[in-house]
Amino acid sequence: MPGIKELLKRIAARAVRPGLAPVHAHLSQVDARVGRVEEALERLAGATIDREKHREELAYWRWLIKTEKGRASMAAPFEVTFGKWQRDRLCELGECLMGIDHPSITPDLPRHEPGPFIDAWCATQSVVEIGAGPYPAIAAAPSWRRAVAVDPLARNYAEEGLLPAAANHITYLEAPGERIALPAEFADLVIIENALDHVSDPAAVLREIRRLLAPRGLLWLLVDLSSYTDHMHPHPFDESRLRTLLEEAGFTPLADRVSDHKSHPQAYGEYRGLLEKRGAGVRPSAGVRARAAED
Repeated sequence: MPGIKELLKRIAARAVRPGLAPVHAHLSQVDARVGRVEEALERLAGATIDREKHREELAYWRWLIKTEKGRASMAAPFEVTFGKWQRDRLCELGECLMGIDHPSITPDLPRHEPGPFIDAWCATQSVVEIGAGPYPAIAAAPSWRRAVAVDPLARNYAEEGLLPAAANHITYLEAPGERIALPAEFADLVIIENALDHVSDPAAVLREIRRLLAPRGLLWLLVDLSSYTDHMHPHPFDESRLRTLLEEAGFTPLADRVSDHKSHPQAYGEYRGLLEKRGAGVRPSAGVRARAAED
């Protein structure tokens, strides 16, 4: 049935004198054209903002990796600094996995420490990392069953020689997180670290992650918690808003934490979570969250 607004338009059209009906029709056509123009301008404005974000992001990585001042800002060479940082993050994933019950965690996996465990586990998994940057977290594992790093600047990283040797076993895909040219249920694990507040549409990115994940697939997520907004961070999250968005997107936390650690100076903390793709229509169970304080 037509909506109330459309019904009133029809009644008004019948009520006007016959001579005014063509005018009414013409105005409706003008309204439609104006609406299309406004939509086009909104898309253009969004694309312009994205281009500016990408330029700034690429300029930062050029400065950090290629300039003397940028290299001096790190305590060690780029590959060493980021390699250790990403390895620590991947070992944290190993610790979380060792503490949960999941079909991917088989009895033959080494359980004595997170490093050997995560390396053995990763070798059996298909992974996608969104917003990977030039040194993705997935580069910190020696092997994967399949490994794809998704980033709008992927081609720039490759052309400008910004990718480290550690990423040689990773396939880079140039794409935004909202639209990734990979088949449904491609991944057992999706990683997105410090990127969800940067994207144009966080809900669309989470829908895309859910599409990419196999049944009971895992999401490894890191998000700065903040109320600060600028063109690089158009969608800041506090803990409540982030948890609501994840639940609505169909993810259940298996282990998560909120700490006062942060990447951005305007943030007040960070959320780190290991979440599972829920089956259709399944609601999250009470008491699934396991929080740990981090110094």
